[in-house]
Amino acid sequence: MKVSVSLPDEDIEFLDDYAARNGMASRSAAVHKAVRLLRTSGLGAAYEQAWSEWAAESDSEVWEAVVSDGMA
Repeated sequence: MKVSVSLPDEDIEFLDDYAARNGMASRSAAVHKAVRLLRTSGLGAAYEQAWSEWAAESDSEVWEAVVSDGMA
């Protein structure tokens, strides 16, 4: 999919330099990598929230009993 974005000149220069230094074929490849990294950086908070929610439920106590017994 094609999109159009407006960026300051220094950001475009950075993208072009980054792509060239890292053997990327295009500016689009550098933007694609940046989007992947943004998505990945948000996973830590999502996992932390999921663990907190799970620990707050009563099933976590049952699971801990199984894990400490060496069965899991």
